[in-house]
Amino acid sequence: MFMNRLFFITVLSLVSFVSKAQKTIKKPNIVFILADDLGINALNCYGNNLVESPHIDRLFSEGMHFTNGYSNDPTCAPSRASIMTGQYVPRHKVYRVADRFKKDAVTLSNMQYLPPENNRVHGQGVGVAPEKTLIPEALKANGYATSAYGKWHLGRGAMGIPNQFDEGFEITGHYTIKTEPKQNLEDGVYASDLVTQKTIDFIKNAVESKTPFFAYVPYYLVHKPLEPKPEDLEYVKNKLKDNTIIGKDEIKVLAMIKGLDDNIGALLTTISELGIEEETIIIFTSDNGHYKTESNIFNQPYKGVKGQTLEGGIRVPYIFKWKHNIQAGSISKEPIIHVDIYPTILEMTGTPKPQNLVLDGESLFPILSNRNKKLKRDALIWEYTNYSRYNAKRQTFASEWVNVIQQEGYKLTEVVESDTYYLYNLNNDPYETREVSKNYPEKVHKLKTRLKQWKEEVGHEAPKPNPDYKKI
Repeated sequence: MFMNRLFFITVLSLVSFVSKAQKTIKKPNIVFILADDLGINALNCYGNNLVESPHIDRLFSEGMHFTNGYSNDPTCAPSRASIMTGQYVPRHKVYRVADRFKKDAVTLSNMQYLPPENNRVHGQGVGVAPEKTLIPEALKANGYATSAYGKWHLGRGAMGIPNQFDEGFEITGHYTIKTEPKQNLEDGVYASDLVTQKTIDFIKNAVESKTPFFAYVPYYLVHKPLEPKPEDLEYVKNKLKDNTIIGKDEIKVLAMIKGLDDNIGALLTTISELGIEEETIIIFTSDNGHYKTESNIFNQPYKGVKGQTLEGGIRVPYIFKWKHNIQAGSISKEPIIHVDIYPTILEMTGTPKPQNLVLDGESLFPILSNRNKKLKRDALIWEYTNYSRYNAKRQTFASEWVNVIQQEGYKLTEVVESDTYYLYNLNNDPYETREVSKNYPEKVHKLKTRLKQWKEEVGHEAPKPNPDYKKI
């Protein structure tokens, strides 16, 4: 009798163990939400009380958020390429959205140097090279269903959404929508609502087929043009009717953030109703800092805007949620950057790193799972090569070629045109109000040495003399 009972208990324990093991090794789903031009101070949960973002705030409270999160570039195409390749800009070679300086004779004639050429592939324009293995391709090899509806910006043809994901298409704009490949859409459709509905349909189908999924959700919100839904605009106007400080454009942006938040709320509701919260990882961030508005309320108190490597142009929100695996309400102060997303997804999903793939980032999972507080890397580094709008009176560019390194809270910027450097100590001056290079000559030397080493590591292209310099 005792032996029978012991046998029963042993079998029961074994079944329980196998059940738990199967649950443990089940591949988690990924919903990766990327906002467009959403600044570090553009959410209520990140400190802006003017913003209503209850659904993102909920995500914030249920996961881990980072207070020192960065984009790899202050503009969209290079940063998105860094996300999808896991590589720094000089390695993937998507340097700029477009080469507008080539059509601006005044700007071109005042550039001493020509920046590296954007990667171009016949038939797809500027974009990632076809030999690059992007996140969806790696996940598909591990049995994942993949989708992408929204802004892509990384090429057409071989590198377009239909050839990188199992389903999806590019959607840009708000009411004036452009799609790639071209879709027949009903009049009056709001682009972000369409992105959400298509993503929800994909998630439901994947759950029904019991297939782990990767849903990439790159909304066009809150990119210009400023086109909020009329009902959202009316709501915000009424709410802030007595506020005489907020600008008209900022009212529209607040309404667009509400629209973004409502759509994210619909995704979160779907995940909850399908009962897949415990097996679904949600990642939320933005491609770069916020553009200039009347009072710059979406970047304050940081200096700088989209298109600049000052903190306001490159600081972005980061939130990760995975129920029971990431502690709710947890915070990390560790500096992170877009290239960390790819290796993080690989580790969290148990996906092997594609052969011969060079990843410049580091998995955040040890931090997210509370195993470590720090990453191994010693510095964050940027190369920004965009020239624009030379001002003859001031003899300055609106933006120009810079290389930036941040290490141990010190941020050094190399200005290529003038071969000069400036330094900020973010440890006690996070808003970049005091240039201190003369106070820390040894620190400047150390950072310059590390920056030079990085250039060699990533295949940085040295400046080339501009034959059109001073021809006007």
